[in-house]
Amino acid sequence: MIQHSTYTPLARSRRTRLRNRDLMKTEEENQHQQLPEQPVEEAVEVPHYAGFWVRLWAFLLDLLVLFSINSVFINSWFIFLDDGFQSIGPFATLTFIHALTFFLYFAIMTKLLGKTVGKMVLGIKVVSTDGSPLTWKQMFFREGVVRLVYHIQIFWFMLFLWVYILIAFVPTKRGLHDLVADTSVIHDKK
Repeated sequence: MIQHSTYTPLARSRRTRLRNRDLMKTEEENQHQQLPEQPVEEAVEVPHYAGFWVRLWAFLLDLLVLFSINSVFINSWFIFLDDGFQSIGPFATLTFIHALTFFLYFAIMTKLLGKTVGKMVLGIKVVSTDGSPLTWKQMFFREGVVRLVYHIQIFWFMLFLWVYILIAFVPTKRGLHDLVADTSVIHDKK
């Protein structure tokens, strides 16, 4: 019978392999313990911004809706009023009321639904850039202050036109009113 001593070449190689395997396991365990677990990156969805043309057509549809509302509900009442009520100094009352309905239509529809009728038809909506719900403050600046500046500058037609065309050249497709109010117009997935 042959006795294998602990020092035979075969035994040494087996012991070495076992020892190396145990060392590799401990090294792997140490590496897992030393390295903090890296969080799994969630798929961040990049919004698909609405461009100049789709926003222009949505705005024109909204103007058609506003023209209809003003014609049926407001202009019809002014037929029965005398000329003294129709103007307040240099300002026409009818112009003031049309501007008020313009602001209210855009501000209320955008705040409550995130979109106006024109935006609904074309499948786009207004969102806050940080993902939070739209606020009345954003609506006041977006639909009130900045759009008022747009319409006051209609007399300088080229400046008015360039302010709106800015949307076509900015990568995030944001106009001045979007930049001031910290909003974006994106395609709605619904």
